[in-house]
Amino acid sequence: MFNFKSVVDQVAQATKMPLTMVEDKTLRSSLEAVVDAQTKFAKSFYDTNLDLAKQAVEKAKEYDYSKPFAELAQEFLTK
Repeated sequence: MFNFKSVVDQVAQATKMPLTMVEDKTLRSSLEAVVDAQTKFAKSFYDTNLDLAKQAVEKAKEYDYSKPFAELAQEFLTK
């Protein structure tokens, strides 16, 4: 099954394929290092955002959304 990380890995592999045509080995390895760094960044960015989203959902579950409306209704009833 496809997930984000497997797609990123496939894109990185496809990006590296044309780099085999580069004759200068130093340049090729530098370009491959850039692709690897971008891949690592994309995966860590995804993991970080996933963790933040999970924390936001957990915090949203803890919050009582009816409380501000109840307080507002109480203010209108007392006026």
